[in-house]
Amino acid sequence: MPRDVIRIVQITDMHLFSNTEDVLLGVNTYQSFQTVLDLLKLDETQPDLILLSGDLSQDHKKGAYEYIVEAIQSLGIPACYVPGNHDDIEVMNEVLSSSTQIMRLKHLLLDQWQLILLNSQKPKSVEGYLARTELDFLEDCLKQYPSHRAIVVFHHQPMLVGSPWLDSSRLQNADELWSILSRHPNSHTVLFGHVHQEFQSEKNGIPCFSTPSTCIQFKRNSVDFALEKLPPAYRWIDLYQNGELKTGISRAAHYIGFFDAESKGY
Repeated sequence: MPRDVIRIVQITDMHLFSNTEDVLLGVNTYQSFQTVLDLLKLDETQPDLILLSGDLSQDHKKGAYEYIVEAIQSLGIPACYVPGNHDDIEVMNEVLSSSTQIMRLKHLLLDQWQLILLNSQKPKSVEGYLARTELDFLEDCLKQYPSHRAIVVFHHQPMLVGSPWLDSSRLQNADELWSILSRHPNSHTVLFGHVHQEFQSEKNGIPCFSTPSTCIQFKRNSVDFALEKLPPAYRWIDLYQNGELKTGISRAAHYIGFFDAESKGY
């Protein structure tokens, strides 16, 4: 993709059901997802690639992933994905691989950049973990393409975000990840989902960003589970040939659905 600027859009934590009428804590996740897609269509700068960064489905059924396929096909934009803790990887791969627009891959070269997509799902757990095979793959990519700036993508947060209840399910072996990234100067940026909020930090000189969910938003810096009445959003990431990365959040105008401030979890 030889371009002066490459635009990537990150969409995450859709929590779709196979039944489009089902809701998650008062939010119809299908309608909320569609609202984010409608917002994306209005953007004058259309993306070159969409990143789906996990928790695509809430009920693990084929119908939820089929809606993803329909949505991406309608946009006509290539997409790739990583699994979240709520996803059924076998079902997800089976359905998404039927799309001509959605790529099942772990590594993508974009001119002078590279995307490295990792699976942080720990089977039957909410918390995240990168298996040895994932970590070895990461290091192999960084070694093989030292002149390509690396953006590493997975679902779980690799650092504390300031909410104890949420941080208990972070990437459990993040130290191993950071050990690898710190050894390779082409490690540029980390993108993740899972936390249902906008978050930005830096570790070892590497910027890290999360993206709000397309449905419910978790209250920031909350000791216990709590929701925040913020609209759904996506993140845009612009990659420049000189190594500059610019990014921001685009939010829908309104919160979608019924806001249940007393929710204690899901």
